[in-house]
Amino acid sequence: MTTRLLHALEVSDSSATLYLSGRLAGHDAFSLRGVCRDIPVHVRTLRLDLHGVTALDAGAMDTIRAVVRYWRETRNGSFRLAFASEQDVASVAQPESAPAAGRRLDHVIGRSAALTGMFL
Repeated sequence: MTTRLLHALEVSDSSATLYLSGRLAGHDAFSLRGVCRDIPVHVRTLRLDLHGVTALDAGAMDTIRAVVRYWRETRNGSFRLAFASEQDVASVAQPESAPAAGRRLDHVIGRSAALTGMFL
């Protein structure tokens, strides 16, 4: 079992996917914002793929919020968030046309989440 956070980045013409695996904690926000900062400036859509995350430490959701907030503020772009548990898969997306100001991740999840059962 991975005990620290690992990441991989895939960049295409207009979007990037940041794959995270291992243990996600509150102190990971700074390094993940650094990864986002290094993504080419023409990229407007960021997808955070959390399927490989094995544990969420205290502050993990704050880290996700910090990355999403950083992306919106620096790129004025959209984001997608994908995560899974043993039984569920969820995907969250913010359309590019939606106003970024004043929206919090937990509000986006409440309105835009698509939940599908997954049987293994």
